[in-house]
Amino acid sequence: MEPRVAYERDDNGTMDVDRTDPPENFYAIGCDDLGRTRRKRAVKSLRRATQRFECETDERRRTDERNARALFEQNARRLVLERSEAAHRRPVVRCSSSTVGDTVATCIWDGTCRLRDRNNLQGKTTFAAHEVRCADVRIHPSYCAGVDGPCAATGSSDSTAKLWDDRGGNLATYKGHGDRLARIAFHPYGHHLARTSFDRTCRLWDVETEAELLLKEGHSRAVYALAFQCDVSWCVSGRLDAVGWVWDLRTGRHVHTLTGHIKPILAVDVAKDGYTVATAGEDHTCKLCDLRQRRCVYTLPAHSSLVSAARFETKRGGTLLTASYDGTARLWSTTTYACLNTLKAHEGKVAAGAVAAEAALVFSAGFDKSLKRWC
Repeated sequence: MEPRVAYERDDNGTMDVDRTDPPENFYAIGCDDLGRTRRKRAVKSLRRATQRFECETDERRRTDERNARALFEQNARRLVLERSEAAHRRPVVRCSSSTVGDTVATCIWDGTCRLRDRNNLQGKTTFAAHEVRCADVRIHPSYCAGVDGPCAATGSSDSTAKLWDDRGGNLATYKGHGDRLARIAFHPYGHHLARTSFDRTCRLWDVETEAELLLKEGHSRAVYALAFQCDVSWCVSGRLDAVGWVWDLRTGRHVHTLTGHIKPILAVDVAKDGYTVATAGEDHTCKLCDLRQRRCVYTLPAHSSLVSAARFETKRGGTLLTASYDGTARLWSTTTYACLNTLKAHEGKVAAGAVAAEAALVFSAGFDKSLKRWC
């Protein structure tokens, strides 16, 4: 194959050879497990997408979509502060609620993680996850109290992530980053753990074997936020250069760029519909992007300070929770873009939030060292 030659005209109007493209493409060879993992993900994501499509079709036939949407919005409007607990001795920076069971996890800057009963916020287990600042905590997607297995993962400023059981036992430690971690996220199946870091990379690890499966480089600034799509065919990352990237997990390629923010992106999430993405950050706004149209469909003027968290409710994604350093958390309709409720109770910055199915239960945590339950 002949190399391609690019020409440009000089000042005299003659054709000069400018450069010659290399005859071969450069690529990095992945590990042996990467090909098998990608094929497995492709099969499972197709199966899961098919199942989701069939379920959604059946549900539309049985249920009036408007009534369901009205119910979720009604739940959001009715939320009031039900319980508040002094969660830690220092500011609570992240919280995560289990999708199955009754557990909520919190972490703070001194490296401590605590598991609580999400019904009464009473502590179950407290353990020193890291010796330095704990940056994030996520409950395993399949965790159920009383069943042996992984319960939660934590990420830290020591550049490691760790996997824990519900008794505080360390099951695995994942290393490899060259700088502190920003966020972690479980693959929806729970088999893999993704991490973002200030070393400008994001990595995907096998939870059981502790093998690094994928390394994504090429970012101009730190990669801060990460979220998986429900069918696990792609994920979205948010960076401190105010740009979001969409990654195809079946090929490992960057397939779309999310733009529009003027300051760093600090939070991302993907709705259950499989195509709506929320990005939020230091510019005080939250943007809703429709990947079918490949554009931002609405910008929520969400808060008067930076937005620290953005989470869709876990059943349909019709309601969005945002948390902010202005001391409030807010619930938004993703169809009318109206603010449904403003949750005011924290005495300082709200750093984290979690919302359950149908927007009937919300948790918020912040710099006032408290964890609050709204229902």
